[in-house]
Amino acid sequence: MRLTTALVSIASAVVIACSAVEAASPVVAGYLLLNPTNGPAKLKALADNAATIPINRIFLSFARPGMVYVPGSNTLEHVGLNYANTPDFGFADLKARVTTLQANGVEVFLSVGGWNYGCFPYTYTYYSVGGYGTTTPNYYKILENGGSLDKCTEANMWCYTCEPQKEGTVLADFDIFPEPTNSTTWKTAVQYVTAGAKGAAPVFHPEMVPGRSWTDPITKITNLVPGNDYFIKQNRDPYQDLVYLGKDLGLAGIDIDYEEMWHADMYKDGPSTGPWTNHQTVYKYAAIMRDVQINIQAIAPTMKIATAASAAGGLSSNWWGGNLKNIWYLTYTWYPEVYNFMSQGANGGGVNVMTYDLSNNQEYHECPDANTCSLSQQVNYYMKSYADNGMAANVGYEIGIPAYPAIEHDPTHQLPLIQSELSAILAAQGAKGGFFWELYKAAGQPNNVDVTSAAQQICKAALGANTPRCSGVIPQPGGVVPTSTVTITVTATVPPSSTSLPPTSTTPGPGCTASAWSAATVYNTNDKVSYNGRQYTAQWWSQNNLPTAGAPWTDNGPCSSGSGSATPTPTVNPGTCAGASAWSSATAYSSNAKVTYGGFLYTAQWWTSGDTPGTASVWVKGTSCTGGLRRRLYQ
Repeated sequence: MRLTTALVSIASAVVIACSAVEAASPVVAGYLLLNPTNGPAKLKALADNAATIPINRIFLSFARPGMVYVPGSNTLEHVGLNYANTPDFGFADLKARVTTLQANGVEVFLSVGGWNYGCFPYTYTYYSVGGYGTTTPNYYKILENGGSLDKCTEANMWCYTCEPQKEGTVLADFDIFPEPTNSTTWKTAVQYVTAGAKGAAPVFHPEMVPGRSWTDPITKITNLVPGNDYFIKQNRDPYQDLVYLGKDLGLAGIDIDYEEMWHADMYKDGPSTGPWTNHQTVYKYAAIMRDVQINIQAIAPTMKIATAASAAGGLSSNWWGGNLKNIWYLTYTWYPEVYNFMSQGANGGGVNVMTYDLSNNQEYHECPDANTCSLSQQVNYYMKSYADNGMAANVGYEIGIPAYPAIEHDPTHQLPLIQSELSAILAAQGAKGGFFWELYKAAGQPNNVDVTSAAQQICKAALGANTPRCSGVIPQPGGVVPTSTVTITVTATVPPSSTSLPPTSTTPGPGCTASAWSAATVYNTNDKVSYNGRQYTAQWWSQNNLPTAGAPWTDNGPCSSGSGSATPTPTVNPGTCAGASAWSSATAYSSNAKVTYGGFLYTAQWWTSGDTPGTASVWVKGTSCTGGLRRRLYQ
């Protein structure tokens, strides 16, 4: 779940139900990403068709974790939801839509946090992406946007690891979950967590205040923490205000989407080479949940609370950094009252597992094991880990192109929701319900399941094939028509003017049956071309993208084995860059020259001198030279 559809991601969401509306059991839920441009129109379309849409819960996203809401004020001014630009920031309109939806059997929840509202660009760059050496899955962002870790600053958004440069984000677009020491209920929650701690001694960090300067005790670098300190100035507890807001809006719930991976990586314990423990993040998460629980019991005892957890969160095996593995297992083990309050009983809204943004790239140990690499295999593996540990949980799906791994960087290891994978997941998990991201996200590619089809199938598996709403569709808002087969366009690769240009067309090599690639030709999905004696297939629309540059082209191998003129492509085994010299700015390199830089193998597409690998388009990045970060090593 991301403000820009996506992430890498793996985290939590807490849900509090605030109205007398009874939720159907099981739940079929979809997230709705709001903005002032078309968010109100989307919500209106859903409300107008509430009786027939193929879901029975909606998560409205995202409010800021440091929000302020004074009960009875009836304004979203300091909530950060970005719903409307009216004097009350959309409060009255939102409440009216909520009333209509819930009167027609659809619960409405408010989601707080999300990827951007939990990502501190500086700490995520220095301790997650760049905290385990130069061969982590996302280190390429540092190389491409800054060149090295020490060159990542606010001016280049700490090398654009939280969001790509094309999003145009600034520090105000991010936030963290605060530790409101001004609050009595927060202090009570911290005391509860400290008393129940069964790992390292709890250490909280109230000195890291949103909107105020903070000096990293390790690097001594001073930064402005993302977010706003308005809740301190008003002497408010944001987690208490969530309950008040939900009550005043008449919501069925409030969803806290906790994705602070930087916190786990920065405050980890253990030997320098791992494995580590992320106990401090367990304590922070549990304290947030306990604060919410206390306020539910005091302000609105009938409210529900749920959590959408990390895919790896239910595992108990070793943690090697880079994700939120173990967080929910340890919360369940050490603080069962908190976990069970979310997952069962009158207040239990369910634990919803974000089993998406997965990858099968074994260079980074992305598969749980060698035989568990497809999307459905991984999803069922993660869901089984929750079940095996006695933790009730529901499955999650992502519509369209996954946020991780980035399609422009590593499309071959993406695991999108195609029909065969959806069917396999539903066969194992469907009867228990589930949720998906996002209600108006396009399928992106022809083979991906579109949102209406996914919602209908999830609905029928959970609520029964003859349930009337399961045959409904996700309605289109006026003037906004998301499609299920959006064409992906990729910016053409243009080499630096200081180097010799690659050819704009080629001649088919001996044995090549496909036409020669031409820079001027438009290619569609599955079109085939030949280039330098090899054949390539387009994964999506393309023009002027060199086949040797990777996506959107897939290398199908040499055109034939009978010609000596075809140029073979050397095979480099993962984890080695043997035979390649380190890149030097003083050396001139010819086409197909190979160098190492930043822990990766790079190949020159044409003659070059002085162009840095990772920042210049002449260089194509290949394999990692070493094993690097064990992002998901479960043995």
